[in-house]
Amino acid sequence: MAIEGPLRELALTDVFQLLDLSRKTGTLSITPEDRRARPALVRFDRGAVTAAELGQAHERLGHLLLRAGKVTEAQVQQARQAQQYAPGTPLGSILVDQGAVTADEVRRQLRFQIQEIVFELIQWKDGYFRFEESPPPPPGSVPVRVSTESLLMEAARRVDEWSTLEKKIPHMGVVPVFVADSPDGPTLDLHPTEWEVLAEIDGTRTLKMIASSLGRGDFDVAKIVFGLVSTGVADIRDEAAEPATAPSGATMERPLRDALGEAELALADGAADRARRLLDDLARAHPDRPEVYTLLAEAHRRLGRWGEMMLALGRAASLDPLAAGVHYHMGFAAARTGDLNRARDAWDTYLRLDDPGGAGRAARAERARDAADALLAVMDEEGR
Repeated sequence: MAIEGPLRELALTDVFQLLDLSRKTGTLSITPEDRRARPALVRFDRGAVTAAELGQAHERLGHLLLRAGKVTEAQVQQARQAQQYAPGTPLGSILVDQGAVTADEVRRQLRFQIQEIVFELIQWKDGYFRFEESPPPPPGSVPVRVSTESLLMEAARRVDEWSTLEKKIPHMGVVPVFVADSPDGPTLDLHPTEWEVLAEIDGTRTLKMIASSLGRGDFDVAKIVFGLVSTGVADIRDEAAEPATAPSGATMERPLRDALGEAELALADGAADRARRLLDDLARAHPDRPEVYTLLAEAHRRLGRWGEMMLALGRAASLDPLAAGVHYHMGFAAARTGDLNRARDAWDTYLRLDDPGGAGRAARAERARDAADALLAVMDEEGR
């Protein structure tokens, strides 16, 4: 018999405790209020959590191992190719079987995944849950069991700390930005993990995107940025609360930000084709958002699809003509397709706009434009 109901009537913490105390085995699915979205899944074995999936987060293992320096990109790619011939086999099991990484390291990263997903799910206040009993799947080469009680205790600790963090970090959709340098500014004495987060701040990406790119937990990244804000090194821009400052004069809704972060994660993980599929869906759902097409162009670039990259950049430029970076990349994409006239025009446009990429990028664009001019002159002379 299935156990189901709305989260407004029975919180997920209560559902987890019930399944733990009754030592249930099966799958708990949690669907957001918009039931068209893909449900999150949490698998239980005699009350303990053995797996958790939310969006594409269950595919993040390769990225986490890469960030930790435990595997190489070549090893992850080889494991993904082997996975195509063994559908349903976890990537971690394949990496262990191939000798690329130890089972203990994979287990540690899987536990981290479960903890992060469960913490995010417990914060859901609206939606629906359904638990169905079923026999556990055959154990792989890297079985994982996480105590439900320990997960709930950690979640409670984080919820308590969030009450302090949210005074400066209201949600993971905010954008951290650097504070202008001051002669009296603080002297930075940061740990390596803090420097790692600091290096990812670019004034455009949300905390969620930064956490995904680093393969770090949302809570850990939020705590680090809270410290940077408290010491005056960084500030927070909440685009949802300040629509006038949002790119292209439009506020980026949180689901869209999270979806873009998911696509960025796929690109960082070397899964450009999966990122392209995600962004194709986003482009159909949000045809008026230039940032979707800009990231789609990057996915096409990774795949070597220069014509498709040109189309995506053209759409981005039509939606946001003053985006200098779009014209910069369009120049190189056009050059790769052999359209030197369009490449030259794109670089000319870029050089007329303010350059957010710095003098180095402007110098490269100018050299590329001059080279295109010279080549076009030679071709014109030969054609006479």
